[in-house]
Amino acid sequence: MNSILDNRTKLSIGTFILVSIFLLIEHFNGGVVTHHLLAREDLPGISNWWGLLTIPLLSWIVASLINHRRYIEAKSNQKTEINEDKDLKSFLAAFLFGIIISMLWEFNLENILQYFILSPLLIAFFKPVHRPEFLLGFVLGLIYTFGGILPLIIGFVLLLISYLINKLIQFLKTVFAFKSNK
Repeated sequence: MNSILDNRTKLSIGTFILVSIFLLIEHFNGGVVTHHLLAREDLPGISNWWGLLTIPLLSWIVASLINHRRYIEAKSNQKTEINEDKDLKSFLAAFLFGIIISMLWEFNLENILQYFILSPLLIAFFKPVHRPEFLLGFVLGLIYTFGGILPLIIGFVLLLISYLINKLIQFLKTVFAFKSNK
């Protein structure tokens, strides 16, 4: 069975079409939005038009990274079966997370949003949430509200901090397991 991830071109074209639809909706409802960093007009603005470049490129890179990871796992485990359900569930969880963040922002619930957006950092203590499919799902969940650049920036920051937390926890587990074995 072929996976959508096996054809990075189709995935990139699909995300390009998705971004194009969102931009057309914006264009016919008052114009394409320009987001300013930290929501301050005195800081540089980033047009949602950039999403036509960044989101398909992100899709291509994510599909490449997932395929590479699968290749390495299959090579090291000597198994030919690929578990796509795990990747899909990770993507959908991050997509839902992004949609909830967008809704919290749209309904002016910033007091909840400021804590909710940090939940991946808490989850990183128990589970690796720094995989590429999480980033793609998160960005696609936020694209309608925030465009194609700001979700990438926020996503990369969350991904990096989640990675550091997860690796620190793994390191601490290794250290304490080593000490308990002595």
